[in-house]
Amino acid sequence: MEKEVNKTGTRADSRLPGQPRRVEKEERLRIGLTPGDGGDFDYEVLARLFADTATYETSALPFVYGSAKKVVEAARRMGLNDHGPLVQRNIQEIKGKRFQVLEPEMQEDAPERDIYVILQEVVGDLKNGNLRALVSLPVTEASVRQVHPEFKNQAVTVASVFPDNPFRMLLCGSLRLSFLTTVRREDSEAYLSNQRIEQRIRDLYRTLQMDFSITTPRIAVLGMNKDLQSDRITLPGTQRIIPVVHSLFESGMPVFGPFPARAFFASQDVQAFDAVLCMYKEQMEMCIEGRPLEDMCYFTASLPVVHIEPMAANGNLDTAFRGLFRAVCLAMDIDAARQQNRLLAENPLGYDSPRSGRREKEDDSTDRILATGKEEA
Repeated sequence: MEKEVNKTGTRADSRLPGQPRRVEKEERLRIGLTPGDGGDFDYEVLARLFADTATYETSALPFVYGSAKKVVEAARRMGLNDHGPLVQRNIQEIKGKRFQVLEPEMQEDAPERDIYVILQEVVGDLKNGNLRALVSLPVTEASVRQVHPEFKNQAVTVASVFPDNPFRMLLCGSLRLSFLTTVRREDSEAYLSNQRIEQRIRDLYRTLQMDFSITTPRIAVLGMNKDLQSDRITLPGTQRIIPVVHSLFESGMPVFGPFPARAFFASQDVQAFDAVLCMYKEQMEMCIEGRPLEDMCYFTASLPVVHIEPMAANGNLDTAFRGLFRAVCLAMDIDAARQQNRLLAENPLGYDSPRSGRREKEDDSTDRILATGKEEA
């Protein structure tokens, strides 16, 4: 039997009662990859990533911002002649499961693009909403500033697109770590106020829920040790953290502390928490000493887009490849968690939204049901 065609010329809905409506397949997640300083090693890591067949078995579509010529040369040096990239001029043309490089058409005498120029192209795609996930290989910030003094780091460049969203750096590995300030200050008691500490804990708690799908995250808070090698909390300013932690714990948020950094990371208690809030970046660096860098990467949290920066860039191709692959997988997981939370928050009970323009069925009207009951009586 042919489906009926309504007055508008479209086919009538022939679904059975209770049968879900077919949803069109969503566009695959595009993940942009940037080559760091743009050296031969960075392009070899990227070529190695796309030579792995597992890269094309994911639900995402990774591609490279950079030089197609350098990618081809890197693949030849590694003996990967069958993995030549497809050069695209527009991000909208990035489709299909194959190695693709986004490189705008340039004149023959044009200068070679460096990482700063490439990041500006990325910023343009982020601003236009054409890209929502970025994995950037590490860069030597000092060398970039020699040519572009206005450059700070990649996280600041990405966050500049969203000035209304203050970003937070989160180190993701076997344990998630965040910090309040990059440098220890002598006036830490005045700088690390109760309000600042509480706000950062709440931001971290929300990030763990929305980006990592942890319903009730357990957070450990470290003390403000002036001597990081001490097994005890020595700075009196740590007493300022105690009422903040107690207040959040009484409100139902599982926050514990403060703990001395050295003793905490040396104990097994660290495995009982989903994240740790450090007072200083030096406290966080204590945790990663002696740990494999390929298991860790920086996540620029609190932004509408996902930005991951792997830490592994020590000249070892296998280590850097594993770090990059892990970063791509993490970007996929975070984006999937965000999309899932967005769908759950849109219509959690399944009611028709008044803004959708759809009318409720007359059979479901309370007045009609009551009226029918009176007639039968």
